[in-house]
Amino acid sequence: MEIFSKSSMGELVISDEVVSSIAINAAKDVDGVSSFYNGPVDVVSTIKQGSLKVMSPVRMIQDGDDFIISIYVNLKPGKKFQTVATQVQSAVKESVQNMTGKLVNKVNVIVAGIDFDEPVKTEPCETED
Repeated sequence: MEIFSKSSMGELVISDEVVSSIAINAAKDVDGVSSFYNGPVDVVSTIKQGSLKVMSPVRMIQDGDDFIISIYVNLKPGKKFQTVATQVQSAVKESVQNMTGKLVNKVNVIVAGIDFDEPVKTEPCETED
C-alpha cells in the first residue's frame, strides 16, 4: 500500500517503507523502547503466501483516506507498559501526520517483549559447589 496525493502540479506517492521509517524513528525516541519486533504476525498465512522474509515492525491499513498503524516494540525492563505505549502512540501519530499530511486514525502499539540485559556472571560463593 502506498499513499497517493494528487494536485494541479502533479502526483505524490509515499511508499510504505517511508511511513514505516517515520514511525520507527518517532518510536525509538520514546524512553522505554529498546528495540522493535520484526517477525511475522501470522506464520501460517506467511507460509501459504510463500514468503518467509522478515517483516517490518510497522504495519499499515488504509481506511478510506485515513490510516491505522500498528507498531511492534520491545521494552526496556522496569518501564510501565501503558506509559510507554501511550507515548509511542502520540509520537508516531504526530510524526506520520506531520510528514505525510494524511490523517492517522489509530496507532496500535503491540508490546512483543522485554529486552533484559545479559545476566552478569559471578564467581560462586563459598557455600556453592
